[in-house]
Amino acid sequence: MTHETESNTSNTTSLQVRVLYVDTDKMGVVHHAAYLRWFEAGRARYMRLRGAKYAAVEDHGIQLPVVEAHLTYHKPARYDDVLTVQVWVSDLGRLQVKFEYKICMGEDILVAGYTRHASINLDGRLTRLPTDVREALAAQESKTEETMV
Repeated sequence: MTHETESNTSNTTSLQVRVLYVDTDKMGVVHHAAYLRWFEAGRARYMRLRGAKYAAVEDHGIQLPVVEAHLTYHKPARYDDVLTVQVWVSDLGRLQVKFEYKICMGEDILVAGYTRHASINLDGRLTRLPTDVREALAAQESKTEETMV
């Protein structure tokens, strides 16, 4: 289950997630793949709050596949923990965008990482990010949305 909260600090968007049992492995800790799903949830929220919903980006004939992902695990999360996913854009080029993430529980950073996305057209060829998409990705949060439960 995802619980979204608003963040208006700098150029960072935050999202809260509660660890479900299905997110854990036999050792009782969150499976490493769950963090990538939470990265995506945070990234989608970041884009929505700036008026750059992924569907709107696709309306330009642009797709943003992940071409690189990196995660550093500092501490484990466990079932029923409430985590905060922080996301921001750290590099925005004409042909790519890099999102960075921190997943925290309280003051503790559990996981830090990034994903790099290429801007491609529907034929799979690199193409420039449209100006309005670039501007939205660089913008401060401007939209609000209801909390999701």
